[in-house]
Amino acid sequence: MSKSSINASEVKKIILACEAGMGSSVMVKNSLIKKAKKAGLDVSIDHSPVNLIPQDADVVVAHAGLAGRAREVAVNSVVISFNMFMNDPAISKLITDLSEGNEIKSS
Repeated sequence: MSKSSINASEVKKIILACEAGMGSSVMVKNSLIKKAKKAGLDVSIDHSPVNLIPQDADVVVAHAGLAGRAREVAVNSVVISFNMFMNDPAISKLITDLSEGNEIKSS
């Protein structure tokens, strides 16, 4: 199972897990990049098929339908699940927590 939390200061790499393709995940990734840049965060953000999540990912963001699989694959990462592809509160909370130096918790 994945990690339960990580301190914001330790987050260097965020992976957006997708099913296989790149359609909706690219939209979410780009939105996440814009929000992170606006917040002045210095983190790497990329996407990956859920079965190929890099083991050095600090945080994995995955749609609720893929979150269970992401937790199995990304055992060294905190997994944040979201429901809506645009403007999901879980993604906004992640950016806020990173900006404020809070603990990032799996959801």
